[in-house]
Amino acid sequence: MADEPMPDAAAVGDGTDELNEGNQIRISFVLDPSVTTKETPEGDTLEVPSDPIAVPSNVRRRGLSAIINHLLDRKVEKESGDDSDESEEEDSDDEDRLPSLPFDFLVNGRYLRTGIEAAARREGLSLETAVKVHYFPAAKAPTGRGESEEMPDWITAMSSCSAAEGSASGGVNGDKLFTGCADGAVRAFSCSNDGVSELGTVTAHSGPVKCIASLPPTSDDCPILVASGSVDQTLLIHAVDDSEKKLALHSVFSGGHSSSICSVALLRKSDDDVVMTSGDWNGGLSVWKVPKGGASSSSSSSSVKASKKKQKTSSSTSTDIEVEEVQPIISVNAHASNISGIAYTHGSNGRNVITGSWDNSLKVYDMERQDCILTLNGSRVVTALGRCHNSDVVASAHPDCTVRLWDMRVNIKNGAGSNSVSDTTLKPSHKAWVSDVQWSPIDPYVLATTSHDGTVKVWDIRSSLPLHTVRAHPKGGKGLCIAYSNGVIYSGGTDCVVKRFVC
Repeated sequence: MADEPMPDAAAVGDGTDELNEGNQIRISFVLDPSVTTKETPEGDTLEVPSDPIAVPSNVRRRGLSAIINHLLDRKVEKESGDDSDESEEEDSDDEDRLPSLPFDFLVNGRYLRTGIEAAARREGLSLETAVKVHYFPAAKAPTGRGESEEMPDWITAMSSCSAAEGSASGGVNGDKLFTGCADGAVRAFSCSNDGVSELGTVTAHSGPVKCIASLPPTSDDCPILVASGSVDQTLLIHAVDDSEKKLALHSVFSGGHSSSICSVALLRKSDDDVVMTSGDWNGGLSVWKVPKGGASSSSSSSSVKASKKKQKTSSSTSTDIEVEEVQPIISVNAHASNISGIAYTHGSNGRNVITGSWDNSLKVYDMERQDCILTLNGSRVVTALGRCHNSDVVASAHPDCTVRLWDMRVNIKNGAGSNSVSDTTLKPSHKAWVSDVQWSPIDPYVLATTSHDGTVKVWDIRSSLPLHTVRAHPKGGKGLCIAYSNGVIYSGGTDCVVKRFVC
């Protein structure tokens, strides 16, 4: 039976050169399953008919976006300089239509960045049947929404969290941000669309802070925990009581490292069980049990003892307070050089830890067995490491301007390890050393990077090119660290100012 005549998308009057006469290809639009809100801001549906239509074989993202807007009965963007009579008539017809929406498209799970036929052939798809094209609203470019006052020294590390885990006040409406600086200070900020305001400062270390991690509370009466490691070989946790909104020394960790502490990660295994893993310049890896009460309580654990420690804040002189001094549970020589990144594997409840190092390798350690169960040797120093929030897909940053992706899935059964590992290199886009990488806490495909070129880039791992690039720091300034919250990216660097971007 002969196919019925199909609609011709070349009839859509968008004024672009993409929808020209020539070879055509059949496609079928499908709203991508990742779209959770299937309505426009005006309350209209985003779904269009999935019936196959014929489009020019060289049509790209802009032309397909015009077709989607036409099918949604919205305005269609015109090519600049199109002042024909026909265009004027269409403009009159568009007056009552809603503004056009930008869309992105996936072909076989990859972003469309070429002509539709070229993309289908690259993915090995048959052209005998309609090619399925998934569409979704395009991600907004990050826009600057507030910044902090200038600090005395470089911002070398940062971490963000909501005031309460899962709180609706997080992200755009409110975050707690913690920064470590080259002057040894740890600073706490309250962040919202109203700006970035400092809550408190504590001179935690005598040397530059190299790493920082925060852990949100599970209830209103629990404090936020903030771990920081320094060049002075000290590792501390401060607690932030949301009612008092100040940093208080919680516990001191000693005996695990003999060089600069360069990476740290916190994990809440249960309400009363928090663990921390830290890495140092010489490749040493230590695991710690975080005491529950901090300065105000005691512990019967043999690895914890009370000790008098001095704390100096911006608003008071140094004072002697009693805090917990903790010894490591486990210490291993994990790498031959600086451990620059640590992440707990997904779903292992703290048993397995992923590490990245300046010895060009990534490793997975089983901390219960104190054994390395996977080693991946690369060709470049790993300067930073981040893990996707719902899988063991890991992104690593490197000084050769690149970001690499690693799919690291390790299953342990009866003492034997089996793994499936693959790696992908995103196309170099930064112009200098990539200093930090952070995943979106809500989107498993999206991550952000910063670099010594002073820019912040937002990536979707289904594309080898960044979605957006913003100039975060003045020309000549270096981006040293970023934090990614719900819809918000924070950046810090050599200009000594926290920059806040809403995306």
